[in-house]
Amino acid sequence: MARTPAPSTGSRFAGIGRFARRAVALAAIGVVAVALLGAQLVRLAVVEHATHRANVERYLVNRRLLPAPRGRILDRQGRVLAADRAGWDVLLEYDAIVGRWSSAMARRALVRELGRPQWLELSAAERTNALLARQADFDARLEQVFGRLIEAGGIDRAELDRRLDAIVARTAREARSRKEALVARETRLYGEDARLGDVELERIGAELDAHVILSDVTDETAFYFQRLAEELPGTVVVEPSTRRWNPWSQVRFEQPRDRFPKPIREEKSASVVLDGVADHVVGGVRAQVFPEDLARRPMADPATGAIVDLGGYRADRDVVGAYGAERRGEDLLRGIRGLVVRDLERDAETRTEPLAGRDIELTIDISLAARLQALFAPEVGLARISQYQRGFDAEGNPRGGPLPLGWELDGAIVVVEIATGEILAAVSSPTLAEGALMPEARRAAEHPEIFRPLEALYPPGSILKPLVFCAAAAEGLVGAGESITCNGHYFPDRNDLARCWTYRANEGKTATHGPLDAREALARSCNIYFYTLAARLGPERLVSWLGRFGLGERPDTGLAVSRTDGDGTVRIGGEAAGMLPDPAEIEALRKRGDRVSPLLLGIGQGPIAWTPVQAAASYATIARGGRVLPVRIVRGLVGEREPRDLRIPRSAIDAALGGLRDSVREPYGTGHHLTLEGGVREPLFAIDGVDVWGKTGTATAALLPLDGNRDGVVDTRVRTDHAWFVGLAGPKGGAPTHSIAVVMDYGGSGGKVAGPVAAQAIRALAAEGYLGEGARAAAAASASKEAP
Repeated sequence: MARTPAPSTGSRFAGIGRFARRAVALAAIGVVAVALLGAQLVRLAVVEHATHRANVERYLVNRRLLPAPRGRILDRQGRVLAADRAGWDVLLEYDAIVGRWSSAMARRALVRELGRPQWLELSAAERTNALLARQADFDARLEQVFGRLIEAGGIDRAELDRRLDAIVARTAREARSRKEALVARETRLYGEDARLGDVELERIGAELDAHVILSDVTDETAFYFQRLAEELPGTVVVEPSTRRWNPWSQVRFEQPRDRFPKPIREEKSASVVLDGVADHVVGGVRAQVFPEDLARRPMADPATGAIVDLGGYRADRDVVGAYGAERRGEDLLRGIRGLVVRDLERDAETRTEPLAGRDIELTIDISLAARLQALFAPEVGLARISQYQRGFDAEGNPRGGPLPLGWELDGAIVVVEIATGEILAAVSSPTLAEGALMPEARRAAEHPEIFRPLEALYPPGSILKPLVFCAAAAEGLVGAGESITCNGHYFPDRNDLARCWTYRANEGKTATHGPLDAREALARSCNIYFYTLAARLGPERLVSWLGRFGLGERPDTGLAVSRTDGDGTVRIGGEAAGMLPDPAEIEALRKRGDRVSPLLLGIGQGPIAWTPVQAAASYATIARGGRVLPVRIVRGLVGEREPRDLRIPRSAIDAALGGLRDSVREPYGTGHHLTLEGGVREPLFAIDGVDVWGKTGTATAALLPLDGNRDGVVDTRVRTDHAWFVGLAGPKGGAPTHSIAVVMDYGGSGGKVAGPVAAQAIRALAAEGYLGEGARAAAAASASKEAP
C-alpha cells in the first residue's frame, strides 16, 4: 500500500511564514486603527474640547446678560446732559420669527396627547397631517402676538414685517460669517481632512436668542407682554433696558430784549423753545453696530460664539456713541455687562454683576449755552436782517442790501475762560435738532451737521489785526508808539489797490487816517497800517507767527475722532486746523509778481481761514500776555499740551489791549456804536458792571446761493460778507476774564450784525455770574423787567 510522503521541512516553514506575515499585517492594521482612534480622541478631547463643550453647554447652560449703565455726561456745574433711563424692551424669540415655534409646539402637544408609543406608530403621512392641523392653531396664536405688538408699538403690519425681515437677514449674514470662520479654522487645522460639512449643523447664537421688536415701552405695556410670555412660552420676552436721555434736548427760555438795538427793542421778553441745546458737543448714540465696532471690540468670538469681552459689541443690538462727546468718550462711557449663568443639569447659578461706565465732564456751562442759543431764535429778532443793519443814506432813505429783510442768519458763538483755556460755551446754529425739523432743501443749504465753532472755516478779516501787530512787535519791526501814516492806499503809484476801508476814490471817498500808532490803528482798524506790518514781516514770518498762535493746528479740545479708511489711512474729524498758505503758494505769488496778496494777509484776507474757537483762543492768548494755553471742551480725554510763551513785549500787549478797548469805548472805534436812522448813534457795549475789549471784522465770503422762498430753488447768487466780533470781557475795573467770538454767516457788517449779538452774549455771561456780582445783579434786573 502506498504511503503518503511526509511534508518536507521547507514546506512547514513556508506555512509558518505566511501565517506570521498575516499576523504582522493584522497587527499593523490594528495599531493604525488604534492610532487613528487615539488621534480622533485627542482631537475631540483636547483640540476641539472647547468647541464641543460650548455646543453641549448651549443646551445645558442658560446664560443671561445684565445691562450695564452707560456713564453720564455732565457740564462744568455737574448738571446732567446725557444719562441712561431705565425702560423695557419687548423681544421675539427667533423660532417665533421664522415660524419654527408653531411646528415645535404642535409636535410637543401631539406627543403629549397621544403618548410617545402611539406617536411613533403613526406613518410619516399621518404625522404630517396631524402636525399641519395642530400647527394652524399655534399659527393663529402667534398672529395674535403679532397683532398685539403692532397695537402696542403704534406700527402697521408692513413695519413689523420689515423689522422681522431685517432680523432674519442679519442672522443669515452672521451665520454665513460664522460658517466661513469655522471653515477657515478647520482647513487651517486639518487641511484636506477638515470636516467642512459639519459646520452647517450648528445653530449660531442669533438663532437661539430673542430679538428686540419694541424698544422703551411703558411699564404697563411691559407687564402686559410679560403675562403673554407666561401664556405662550417661547414667543415673547420682556427685558429691562436703558435709553439715552438728554434733559436739554428741548427747553423753554425767556430772552430779555430790553437791551437790544432800539429798532428791535422790546420791554417784554421773548419766550422761545430751544431744540438741541449743545447737541453737537454732547453728541448722540446709535443702536446700529458697524463692522468696525465688531472688529475693534467684539463681545463674542466670531468662530466659536463664546463670550470673550462682556464690554464688547453684539452684532444684533447694542448702543454705540455716534458723534460728539458720546463718541469721543465711548470707551470710558461704556460699561461692562453682567452675566448670570444657570447650570440646568446641576440647578446652580453664578452671577457676575455689571460695572457702570464712567462719567465724563465737559467744560461747558449748559445754562450759558442755552442763553446763547436763544440769540439765534428767529422770534427773538437779533439774528435776522433788519434795516438798521443796512443803514440809511444822507437823505434818510433806507439802503438796500444783498439779503432780503427778515433773512435768518446762522453762525456760532464761543466763550473761552482766559485763565484755564476751557470752553464755557460753543454754540452752533442751526443745531442738529433744528436741522432735523427743516425741509430737506433748507437742510442741504444750511448744513446743520457742521459744528461751526470747531469745524467751519472762515476768513478772519480785521479781527486778525491784533495778532499781526503782536507778531511784528515781537520781531522788533514796529514799536508800540511808532506812527505809520495812512494815505488811503498802500502803493504810491496805484490808488485802486491795497486801499484803506475809508478810501474809495472812484466813489468820491478819499478820507484817510493820517499818522497812527498801534493803539489807534487797531481802534480805527486802519488797513494801511497793517499792510505795512505785513510787508515788513513778509509772508513767511507772518504765517509762522500765525501758526504759533494756533492757526493751522488742530486745537485738540477733546472732540476730535479718528477714522481709518479702507486703505489704512487715518483721518481726524470733528475739528479743523484752519488754513494757511504753504511755502509753495507763497513762492507762486512771488513768481507771478502779485504785490497785493501778501499784504492782504495782514488784514486777514487771502488764503487764510480759521475757526471761531481758534479766534477766541488767540484773543485769550493776548489777554494772558502772549501765553498760549490748550483749549478744552472735554475734560480728561486728551493729554495736556505744554503751555508756550510767545515772548511778545509787554508794551505790545498793552498797546493791543488798549486798541481793543478803544475800539468799543471811543466814538471813533469801529465797535463803539450803531448808527441808526437820522444819524443817531447808539453805543454797542454799554453794559453795566462790565469792561469790554473787542474788534469787529467783515470778511469776504463765497457767493451765497440765495433762495428767497427757502423752497430749494436757487433764485440768484449774491456777494456778501461774514460778520465777526471777537473780544474780551471782565468785571468793571479788572482784567479780562473771558474771550468771546461771534460770527454770523453772510451777515455783512461786523459792527452792525455780529456786534449786537456779542453784546447780548456778554450780558448772558454776566447773568450766569462769570463777570462779577455787580454785572450779575444788573443782568438779573434786566431779565425781571416786563411790559405792563
